[in-house]
Amino acid sequence: MSRKTYRKTWGLVLGTVFLSIACACSRKSAPVIMVEIPAEFTGNFMLEMGVKGAPPLEKQGDAYVVAVPKSGKVVTSTLLTNATPVFKNATDGAVWGYAQSVFTTGDGIATGGKIEFFVGTRKEYDAEQSKKNHSGGASIPLEINPVGS
Repeated sequence: MSRKTYRKTWGLVLGTVFLSIACACSRKSAPVIMVEIPAEFTGNFMLEMGVKGAPPLEKQGDAYVVAVPKSGKVVTSTLLTNATPVFKNATDGAVWGYAQSVFTTGDGIATGGKIEFFVGTRKEYDAEQSKKNHSGGASIPLEINPVGS
C-alpha cells in the first residue's frame, strides 16, 4: 500500500469516526411523560397538547407529569412530539391501546397532538373498543406494564 493510499484510508476512517460521534451527541432523547393514574380511575384518557391558552404541563426534573382526572381529559399548551410514557398506576387495571398523534402543517411543523389510552381490565377494554365505530379494522391491544404500582 502506498503512502498516499494509507493517508487517504486513515483520513476516511477518522472522518467517519468524528461524524459518528457528532451525530450521536446531537440526538435529543425523547421527553418522558409521567402519567399518574389514581386508584379509582377506569376508562378512556385523552391528553390534548399544543392548545393555545391552556396551562403547560408540570415538570419534575426532566419528566413532564400528568395526573389523570376523573373526567379522563387533560388539555395543555405543552406539545410533546415523541414522548416516552411512564405510568404510575394505582389501579388494578392495565393500560391498553396507548396511541400518540402529532398534527403538523403541510411543511411538517408540529401544531398540536394527542395521547390516548384506556385504563381497566382486558374485558373492559374489549367492550370499549366494540363500541367504537372502526371501519372494519381490528385494533390490536397494547398492554403497558406500569412502573411503581
